[in-house]
Amino acid sequence: MKLDKITADNAAAVSTDRQKELFEEIHEKYYEASSDEAAREYKRKYVFEPVREMLGDAKSVMELASGTGATVGWLRDRNPALEITGCDISEKAAEDFRELHGRPCYVADLTKPFETGEQYDALIVMGGIHHLVADLPSTFRNIHGMLKPKGRLIMAEPNSDYFLEPLRKLWYRLDTSNFDSGNEHALSHKKLFREHGEGFNVVDLRYFGGIAYYFLTLNWVLRLPNSSKKHTAPFLFNVEEMYHKLPGRLPYASFIACWEKD
Repeated sequence: MKLDKITADNAAAVSTDRQKELFEEIHEKYYEASSDEAAREYKRKYVFEPVREMLGDAKSVMELASGTGATVGWLRDRNPALEITGCDISEKAAEDFRELHGRPCYVADLTKPFETGEQYDALIVMGGIHHLVADLPSTFRNIHGMLKPKGRLIMAEPNSDYFLEPLRKLWYRLDTSNFDSGNEHALSHKKLFREHGEGFNVVDLRYFGGIAYYFLTLNWVLRLPNSSKKHTAPFLFNVEEMYHKLPGRLPYASFIACWEKD
C-alpha cells in the first residue's frame, strides 16, 4: 500500500509538472487572444457580470489560476476598494499579475498543500479547476482552507454535460500543443459538488457558451488570428444572444457556479 501511494504521488507530480510547462508555453498567446476588444466584451457579458453578481459584498478576493488577473482586475476597476490577490502555477503569469495590478501573486501548485496565512471573502477560478484533476481532493481542501466562513468560491469551468463533449475530448487529445488531455478534462457540476462539495452550499449555477465562445475567446486554439474577430464579432454576438435562450445544461460549453462555505 505504501509503495502504491508513493507511485501515485510521483504520477501526480509528473502531471502537475507537465501542466506548469504547458501554461508557461501558452501564456503569451492566451493573453493576446483573450485580451482584445471582442474577447473582453464576451467575457464581460457572459462571465464577469455574473461573477460580480455572485461576489456580493466581498472585500477581499483571490483569483486562483489567475493568469494576468483579468477577472479580479475588471472587478477592482468597478470597485477600487476591492483587495485583490493572485495565484498561478506559472511564474510568467504571476510576474504579469504583479506588474499589472501592483498586488501579490503567489506561485503555487494547488494540488499540493498551500496556504497564504490568511483567509479571503471569495476565491475566483476562471477555467482553472479542470486543469487540477490530478488531485481534486487536495485542491478543494486548499480552497476550503483559504475561505472565511460564509466565503464564496466562484468558478467558471468547461461543462462535461455539453452535447458536444465527445468532440471536445477528441480535440483535447489531438491538440497536444495546447491541451494535456491526460491531466485536464471538462467537469460535470453535479458530480463535482457531490464528490468535492463537502462544507459548501450551492448559491448559484448558470450555463453559458455557444459558437461565439469558441471564435471570440478560444480563437488561438482554433488557429484563427485576432484580426478575424473584427468582421465576425457583431454577427457572433447576435447568434450568441439567441442561443442563450435555450434551457438546460446540454447546449452549453461551460458553467459558472457559486459555492458558499458553511
